[in-house]
Amino acid sequence: MKPLDESRWRTLNGNEVGDIRDEIKKYSSQKKYTMHIGTDTKPYNDSTTLITTICFREQSKGAVVFYQKRNINFFSNVLERLLHETVVSLEIAEEVKEVSGLVPTIHADVNPDKENLSNRVADAIMGMIKGMGYPVLIKPDAWAADIADMYTR
Repeated sequence: MKPLDESRWRTLNGNEVGDIRDEIKKYSSQKKYTMHIGTDTKPYNDSTTLITTICFREQSKGAVVFYQKRNINFFSNVLERLLHETVVSLEIAEEVKEVSGLVPTIHADVNPDKENLSNRVADAIMGMIKGMGYPVLIKPDAWAADIADMYTR
């Protein structure tokens, strides 16, 4: 099963989306939007909640956001979780690119500050994303990952 099909997509107000591919085609065909993808996870006792967002941003006017929620296995450490978030964002980006013909920007949930644990994998994650041909944003500019974070709870 392809990542776009693994779970239902919803709008920010919780409404289910019929076919996310139709929404991707609709918004990506409008030149006023830029496309962004972000993923975040939140561990719980027996599993991890994973949220991925596909955002269509209109400069100075906000964004249209779709999100997908999945429950996945628990990770043994935060670095493994961050790497998994990146892989999921890349998988979604590949499908979005197939549907739209456009290259989205990937927002990685890593922090360049040395005092943050995610700094340990920041260079590797940015390298993965750039190596796959995608532009990347990290904290504090990774707003699509921040939106995903809001829905992990």
